[in-house]
Amino acid sequence: MAEAELIRKMADDVASLKEQMTRIEIAINEIDKDIHREINPEYLKKLEKIQKQKGIRFKTAEEFDAYFSD
Repeated sequence: MAEAELIRKMADDVASLKEQMTRIEIAINEIDKDIHREINPEYLKKLEKIQKQKGIRFKTAEEFDAYFSD
């Protein structure tokens, strides 16, 4: 009887590991999609503008958004 319980326990462990592997694969695929996502060209333009404007200070986030929203 101990062997049957051991085999049953091993089968449960393997099933659990398969389930965890599936979740890991899904997470990896989501990360991969994020990494290979195309960058919005508008964001690149805004980043270039920010890099050129070193030293500008804004009092509020609204001022910042207004300045870079063109």
